[in-house]
Amino acid sequence: MRDAEPSRAAPGTGVALGVTFATGVGIAAQAFVNGRLGGSLDAAPLAAMVNNGVGLCVLVALGLATGAFLRGGRRFKVAPRPRAWHFLGGPLGAFLVYVLTVGPPRVGVAVLTVALVGGQTVGSLVVDAAGLSPAGHRPLTRARLVGVMLAVVAVTLAATGASGDLELPILSLAFATGIGTAFQQAANGQLAHSSGEPVVAGAINFALGGIVLTVFALSVTGGEAPGGWSAPPWQFLGGVFGMAAVVTAAWSVASLGVLRLTLAIVAGQSAGALAFDLVAPAPGEAVTVSTVLGVVLTLIAVAASGRGPRPS
Repeated sequence: MRDAEPSRAAPGTGVALGVTFATGVGIAAQAFVNGRLGGSLDAAPLAAMVNNGVGLCVLVALGLATGAFLRGGRRFKVAPRPRAWHFLGGPLGAFLVYVLTVGPPRVGVAVLTVALVGGQTVGSLVVDAAGLSPAGHRPLTRARLVGVMLAVVAVTLAATGASGDLELPILSLAFATGIGTAFQQAANGQLAHSSGEPVVAGAINFALGGIVLTVFALSVTGGEAPGGWSAPPWQFLGGVFGMAAVVTAAWSVASLGVLRLTLAIVAGQSAGALAFDLVAPAPGEAVTVSTVLGVVLTLIAVAASGRGPRPS
């Protein structure tokens, strides 16, 4: 049976790396904005729910305006049926949104980002080795394993360099969430491959993640924001950054594989996180020499992990 619509072409490697680097900066911006919204509402779960809702609204508008939903629906009818785990990107993304909301005010964007990076790198190695993404099997190599170890050391170095409380529970949750994010990239990439439309994959991701976030937020807060709903308008824009990250990743993963995709995003996250913490650090936190060294070590881990044979 032939496809009703051609798949959206995957970008070239250079374009994909450049776009995903910019996406990483956007994720750092998302963490900054979501953290401020959580503080204004005095309810991090509600801020995470709002973040997801804004992103979903933007994706629905894009899908309808561009015809992506119609094309994706036709392709779904003739493409191989997606597997159940392909739909786990949304729930895994919900954890990421929550961590990006509750973490920055407590540990700062830079330290939180390094913890996420460690988990993302570990998870990406596993996902690529298992061949779960549309990019296929990308084997473990000594260089990639060295990169993962460097990333873990970077997590520890940046965390111990924080001037406030260490907040190990938050950092541990961020590390675990980073691992889940790697599986999210593979799942969303598979949905984008099946539908031929990254916007469709993003909309499914946000819709399913929104269910998780809404149930959690309402069960914890009852829908009441202790700080009120009069936050500055810019604090409601975190979902736009998150939407762009999900769609970009779903579009680029077939070209880069999960590890290289993660590493390009990581570079942008690290640069953006340091910039935000230098301009507006979390209360009681400051960018220290250890924090900077942790981010630099993460970038070295990125370079080391990116070495290795082509996918098989």
